[in-house]
Amino acid sequence: MGIVVTLHIAGLDDNSMYLKRSRFPKAMGGMLLGISCVFFLMYQAAKVYIFSLFHSPVFMDKVLFFSIIISLISFPLLGIILLFYDKKIVVDKSFGEIYIQIKFMFIPLKSERIPFSQIDEIVVENICKGKTLAMLRARGHGKEIRAGHWLISLRGKELGKKYFDRYPKKDEIFLCAENLSRLTSKKVVVN
Repeated sequence: MGIVVTLHIAGLDDNSMYLKRSRFPKAMGGMLLGISCVFFLMYQAAKVYIFSLFHSPVFMDKVLFFSIIISLISFPLLGIILLFYDKKIVVDKSFGEIYIQIKFMFIPLKSERIPFSQIDEIVVENICKGKTLAMLRARGHGKEIRAGHWLISLRGKELGKKYFDRYPKKDEIFLCAENLSRLTSKKVVVN
C-alpha cells in the first residue's frame, strides 16, 4: 500500500494543517472488490477444472492451482484493506504537537502525539533516484519526467528519525515540508 495510500493537505490555516488520505485508494479498493466478485463467479463456473489442476501429477499445474487460489483470496483482502484503511495527521500550532491517527474499519489502531519540542529538523529525501527507461527517452525530447519517490521524516534527539509521510511528486513534498516548517518553526533539511 506504500505508494497508493498517500496523504494530501485537506485543510490549512495560520495555526494548523490537516492531512488526510485521498479518495483514490478507496476507489481502487472498490474496484478490487468488484473484480473479486467477477473472479468468484468465474471460479464457480470453472472450479471442477481448477481442482483437476490440483490433482494433476504435473508440477506446473499445481503451481497454477495455488496461484489461482491465492489470487482469489488476496484480491478481496487487498480491496478491503484499501477501502477501510485510513490515516490522518493534524499539525496544530496552538497545542504545539503533531497528532497521527491510523484507523481500520473506523476502529483506531494507532494514535500518536509528537510535541514540537522533540523535533529538531524536518528531513526530506529522495529515496528512489534510479534512472528509468522513460526518463532516458524523455531527456532526448526535452520532456520532464518526475524522478524518484520522496519521503518526509521528523528527526530529533529524543524522537530519533520518525517517518511522517511519502509522496511521488517533488512539489507536493516540498509544499508539505514548507507548511510543516512554518507551523513547527523547525528547519527543513534536504538529503
